Amino acid sequence: MAGSRQAGFTIVEISLFMAISGLLFLIALVGTSNTIRTVRFTDSGRSLEAFAQKQYDDIINGLNNRGDQISCTNGTIDAGTPSVVGTSSCLLMGKLLVFTQGSPTVTIYNVVGTEPSGVNYSQADDVLITAFQPQAITTTAVTSYTVPWLAPFTGFNRLSDNTATNGLLLIRSPKSARVVSYTFKVLAAVPNDLTSVVSTSTNRAQTTNFCIKSADLQGAPAKLVISGGASQSAASIVFDSTDGECNGL
Repeated sequence: MAGSRQAGFTIVEISLFMAISGLLFLIALVGTSNTIRTVRFTDSGRSLEAFAQKQYDDIINGLNNRGDQISCTNGTIDAGTPSVVGTSSCLLMGKLLVFTQGSPTVTIYNVVGTEPSGVNYSQADDVLITAFQPQAITTTAVTSYTVPWLAPFTGFNRLSDNTATNGLLLIRSPKSARVVSYTFKVLAAVPNDLTSVVSTSTNRAQTTNFCIKSADLQGAPAKLVISGGASQSAASIVFDSTDGECNGL
């Protein structure tokens, strides 16, 4: 018909539609990525909390995974001599957890000691623990834990003195089911003899933050707080922390 024209979209209209569609898709993609990261990081933090609480429970319940390669004679620990489990004079005292900066890994060592001759069990828990001369076994039954979604440890802070203490020593009292915690700085080599650690009062029962971030290091950190209590309730996770809470020296 004369004078009629075919309806359609102009290049400008098509370009505008594609630009708006692309922007909406990008917003949806970013939102989905943030949601996935949040869910994963929540799982990282809750799993780390459950792991820490389980260490307390294992120690209180006397769970022993040391195998048969440790013997004790006259107060001296030999980590290479076979000894039938249940017959050794080694006393399983607890665990040493070493947190690795910039990594999602925690390394776990068994800690044993020997009963001193004529020990006085009426003494305070910390005095008794020192008398048993706790030793970390670094040659056998060493295990590790990896935080889910590879959330790395980004900092540590013992609040009492702003020290970056990456070692958590959990020792069960020889006279009770009470767990005593010690936090200290582990340098290049993990120490075998922990007597100096447990005999230093500033290491004992101090609130300490062990902080993680998401694998892409975005967002606020979460902190595993060890409060110094005597049971699993001493370990808790706190989200939406600040970097300043993790930056011990």
